Amino acid sequence: MAEMKECIIGIDAGTASVKGLLVDVSGTIVATASVPIRLSTPRPGWAEQDPVDWWKATIQVLDTLTVDRNLEILAVSISGQMHSLVPLDAVGDVVRPAILWCDQRTQHECVELTEACGGEQEVIKVFGNPVLTGFTAPKLLWLRANEPDNFARIARFCLPKDYLVLKLTGRLVTEASDASGTSLYRVREGIWDDHILDVLTVRRSMLPDLVGVGSIIGAITCPDLPRLNGVPVVAGGADNAASAFGCGVEKPGDTVVSLGTSGTVVAVTATPSPDLTGRVHLFSHVTKDCYYHMAVILSAAGALDWFRQRFAQNLSYGRIEEMVGQSPVGSNGVVFLPYLNGERTPHRDPDARGVLYGMSSFNSQGDILRAVHEGVIFALREGAESIADMGTPMTNVRIVGGGSRSRLWCQMLADNLGTPVWSPLVDEGAAYGSARLAANAVSLDTSRWVKLVERYAPDASRRQQYDPWFAQYRALYRALKEQFKDTRRLTERRS
Repeated sequence: MAEMKECIIGIDAGTASVKGLLVDVSGTIVATASVPIRLSTPRPGWAEQDPVDWWKATIQVLDTLTVDRNLEILAVSISGQMHSLVPLDAVGDVVRPAILWCDQRTQHECVELTEACGGEQEVIKVFGNPVLTGFTAPKLLWLRANEPDNFARIARFCLPKDYLVLKLTGRLVTEASDASGTSLYRVREGIWDDHILDVLTVRRSMLPDLVGVGSIIGAITCPDLPRLNGVPVVAGGADNAASAFGCGVEKPGDTVVSLGTSGTVVAVTATPSPDLTGRVHLFSHVTKDCYYHMAVILSAAGALDWFRQRFAQNLSYGRIEEMVGQSPVGSNGVVFLPYLNGERTPHRDPDARGVLYGMSSFNSQGDILRAVHEGVIFALREGAESIADMGTPMTNVRIVGGGSRSRLWCQMLADNLGTPVWSPLVDEGAAYGSARLAANAVSLDTSRWVKLVERYAPDASRRQQYDPWFAQYRALYRALKEQFKDTRRLTERRS
């Protein structure tokens, strides 16, 4: 009889898919599985998903990962998309589709909640962040105003990963990293906020119980997963926090830059100081007594994908990299603002739009492509500098995401941040971080799971070359800010 192989399962319930990893005790990925999830957009700016689809996908992922009967699964942990509201009735059934983090219907409710809580600065002091359209609390207020029958049926509500844990274990719980993105949770005190619950007419008993991230919630008791019944389920974290933990970003000074469709800079801190200007998020991390400041840009590698699909379809990414490498720092005078869908950090400006500035008949296609690369890096640099303004150190930087496969982009980041940047061996996002949390909970040492494979050293002379172009980039937004608003008004009038 074959020897049983001990493994951990980490799952990430994302917006596009539910993804799972089967990882052995040394941190090696044994198998992967992913099931796509349909996104519903019933109106412009709305985004919903059926939580039952997440559950069906989770069952399929777990079945696929455990098809080998010679496995001993030591623990399972689930991370998930932040902020999305899952309303449940008295027996735990879904009342209506989940309203997602990217849904924009709650602008009025954000203003109403902010005013009811004493204004934006007071809100940021209490919750660590402004009340934003993506967050959970304004979605509840929207339901109360617009779907009162559904609101009346809500007995409890939760976040996406918590719903899946409920289905697995029968317990409805959450933890600090996810709770801190709801506008219901006082990040520094680690408790739910009674005042905003009163404003929402929500009882505390309707919220999930708070547990420690990385703690064992209970065992799987699910007839749909007979091979896994009895396996411990460990409290995972919010996707950004779990993803950071997966590549070893876990103590103050550790930082990860994600160069995906959108871009983030996540920097761990021991000091839960909120940014009273609202440029930078403050959330709880998945490691003990740690938090993280996060800057978000809405178009990162997605800006390059957009440009390539529309204006350079004949070019492979390898050829694009060659052409960018042949253009000098500053792209021969071309500057790109990557605000294709507005911008979060530091501008908080939904009206901002993409700009290609400074073109002349001298410029080549390579100059334009380089400008797109540089504009994305400048946006990330501006986000990193906003975090640095908070006094948060960024001394140990990793880069992940699809854009990190470009060595040129990685080097640009190192040069602009002025600090070494490392690529991790495993870049599997929140699912790998969840696996680490699960392994730690059953007393495995995961300190050697994280391996760094390539170091990009900053070049001080290139940083000096970038500085004036970065200043030009920043000045360009300031010069166009009012024009962006005018453009929106003209567009609305035309439509």
